[in-house]
Amino acid sequence: MVAQFNDFDKSLQEVNSSLETFVRGIHELATGVQSLSDGLSEQLKLAQDRILVTEGCRLREAAQNIARQDAPHSAVARFNRNMDFNITAPLKDHLANNEKLRKELEKRDMCLAALKEALKQVELCDAHALQDADLRRKLAKSEFQASKASFERINRSVFEWLYTLEEHRDDILDSCLQTLKHLQYDFLASAAHSISDVLPERMAFRRMTEMMPECLEAHVQQELRDTQDPELSQEGGETFALRLVERLAREGKERPGAAPESAPSSQPVDPLSLSSLLSHGFEEGPARRALRQTGNDTQAANTTHLKDTKCNE
Repeated sequence: MVAQFNDFDKSLQEVNSSLETFVRGIHELATGVQSLSDGLSEQLKLAQDRILVTEGCRLREAAQNIARQDAPHSAVARFNRNMDFNITAPLKDHLANNEKLRKELEKRDMCLAALKEALKQVELCDAHALQDADLRRKLAKSEFQASKASFERINRSVFEWLYTLEEHRDDILDSCLQTLKHLQYDFLASAAHSISDVLPERMAFRRMTEMMPECLEAHVQQELRDTQDPELSQEGGETFALRLVERLAREGKERPGAAPESAPSSQPVDPLSLSSLLSHGFEEGPARRALRQTGNDTQAANTTHLKDTKCNE
């Protein structure tokens, strides 16, 4: 039973050590989220699009709802309170009680050694056939009785504690496990909800893979060809100044991240969307036609073009 107690105490110590690492990791995560949002928000202040500046501020507020430890309703502040009350404090109480019980076990061993020594003295008196009236026999029996009473008293308490811990060992570990799972879920769900509140209404923004230098280079080359080729310039129906005006008007109407409104088939082809399709190996004519059909939706145009290709095959 003592061996099982030592294993149980070692398990709790390992959990406590892992818990410290986990809490430190949560705080580092919150600090990273706050640092990232602060940096983005600060850099987005330089953007010409005021809506983009607003989106940066909203992201910063969402990060503060996650990471501000001095804000009582932030995710990390609630995590700290729940962790201290439901896990840290009970675990420390268990470890302190185990340490106290270990000292009681050491005291029990000392009492047992004293009892064995007193028993040897009584047996020695019996070996010398000392009478009950002999002072040495009286002292030996008195010492034996006192040692026996001390040992039984401390042994009873230690035994009850060891038996109780052995009986509830799995319950304690299961309670720790389930509580930790709920605390992790609560923190991560709160953080996810804070970020979801500032997500665009539709995931229709261009991916970073579509804005790489290769795609931008294709866009630059396409713009150069459009300005040099009279037919393409007439087909697009736009000079540089006209394209700039249309782009500013479109940016004033559309919110970043929101899906563009459906446009008629005569809508000008978006150069960035076209360059993205061209960088994926699409031919210019079919790519332009697919973009007009889908309102410059790159993903939908990609799907439409693939379907048309399969049908032609």
